[in-house]
Amino acid sequence: MIKLSAKIKYMIYFTMFVISLIALTSGLLKSGPIEKLNIPKDKFCGKDSDCACGISLDTGDCFYGNREYVDPSQQCPDFCTGIAAMFEIRCVNNTCVQVKVR
Repeated sequence: MIKLSAKIKYMIYFTMFVISLIALTSGLLKSGPIEKLNIPKDKFCGKDSDCACGISLDTGDCFYGNREYVDPSQQCPDFCTGIAAMFEIRCVNNTCVQVKVR
């Protein structure tokens, strides 16, 4: 077995530490299901009840998406349901979408 000097061992450990730090801060080791699916957090859902329509908490505009990003008490009727109430907000493929129901 090859004996390594203390200086070389230190450099190897330091290099491993730097690589780990770069990987952690760039998100390579902490990406979750949302990141892997490439779905924005404000549109991500697991079931229909995760979705809502109303006013965006971030922008104040009419918005549909994940209920944690929506104030459903402030409605945008034509935007959310359509003029003839033909739209619903549903979870399709882990994304909140507006679908035509009639």
